[in-house]
Amino acid sequence: MMAGMGGEIEFKEYEQHQGELLPGFVGDALDPADAVFFVDDAVEGMDLAGFEKQYSALGEHAFPPRMLLKLWLFAAIAGVYSGREVARRLYWDLRFKYLAGALRPNFRTINRFRSDHREAFASVLLQTVELARAAGLARLGRVAIDGTKQKANTSRYKAMSHERMCEAEAQLKDEIAQILMQIEELNAEEDAQHGDDGDGNGGLPAELQHREARRERIRRARRQLEKEKGEKLEGRHQKSFADPEANLMKTGEKAFAYCYNAQAATSEDGIIVATGLSASPDDRPQLIAMLDAVEKNTGERPAVGLADKGYLTEENLEQLHRRGQRCLVAVGREGKKPPKWPAGAATQHMHRLLRLPWARALYAYRKTQGERPFAEIKQRMRFLRFSLRGRLKANGEWNLVCAALNLKTIWKAQAT
Repeated sequence: MMAGMGGEIEFKEYEQHQGELLPGFVGDALDPADAVFFVDDAVEGMDLAGFEKQYSALGEHAFPPRMLLKLWLFAAIAGVYSGREVARRLYWDLRFKYLAGALRPNFRTINRFRSDHREAFASVLLQTVELARAAGLARLGRVAIDGTKQKANTSRYKAMSHERMCEAEAQLKDEIAQILMQIEELNAEEDAQHGDDGDGNGGLPAELQHREARRERIRRARRQLEKEKGEKLEGRHQKSFADPEANLMKTGEKAFAYCYNAQAATSEDGIIVATGLSASPDDRPQLIAMLDAVEKNTGERPAVGLADKGYLTEENLEQLHRRGQRCLVAVGREGKKPPKWPAGAATQHMHRLLRLPWARALYAYRKTQGERPFAEIKQRMRFLRFSLRGRLKANGEWNLVCAALNLKTIWKAQAT
């Protein structure tokens, strides 16, 4: 009781340690409209032979891949990409508890599943596209193709320039030579004192192994950088040791970071029907590959493709013409005044085409249709950086995240 202007104030009764009856089943405590039930049903209907064939009939029983896949798909929808966080949520988040049932895999098992099954996630993405088409979605009247620079699991602090690599290799070579001389001198002293049966090494081999391993890492990174840059190589060009396959790219924040170039082809109703991942910031080689992936995944060609200027080359336009594939590709930067007369016959034809009212109206969909999935993935689903290293593993993670977005899009469409 407290005294107030209108008399004594009474509060609701508060008992922190009072017992409470909970539902007998976890699912009964959740909102029936929660996305967790849709993810559960969707995965139950999937063919997971690609996952299951990697397990052995011998040894201890493994955790069901169906359960682990549900956890990762729902985790992506919930914006969780840490195996440790998923493992923690199995004890306090009813949605994760519902998906896992009575099982409680540790974070190593959860992380290993995502890393080991990177190739099988492509089939999961494909099955989400099939699920969307069965629900009347993934319409291919127009398909927008776009890319985003997704940060890799490394940083500029774990990188070294080509010039510094050469200097470090030379320095390590000298240090290794000095260590070998010390080993020879030490062995000679021990032979003189104890004969040739001694095997003491004074701790030097471990020091030698450390330098040899570092020198080999630098050598591999240097050779890969030289292969990628070719004649354009400069001393300032860098390569990361944590993820040598990632490259420096300019992000949407106008800053340079180690990234992969993640691609997505999106249907007019927001379903990602094809994906790609490149270690190059250049979008131009991806246009034809993404259109091929759309046809492979859906069995049909888009009625029209939409792409920004980053995909424009004379060769791409000519190849599209030979295939009979309609595609609108910008010849100038959006929001900027287009060039009066670009070079190349195919580019000139595209320039004239995009002046027509119907083409302008159709191309206007590109920005929202092509870029909206990336905004959803980065802002709402909070996927800002790859957790896995190496292009193949990152590609599997990208397919997993895009599959999760597809499930979320289908769930939302069915809920309305």
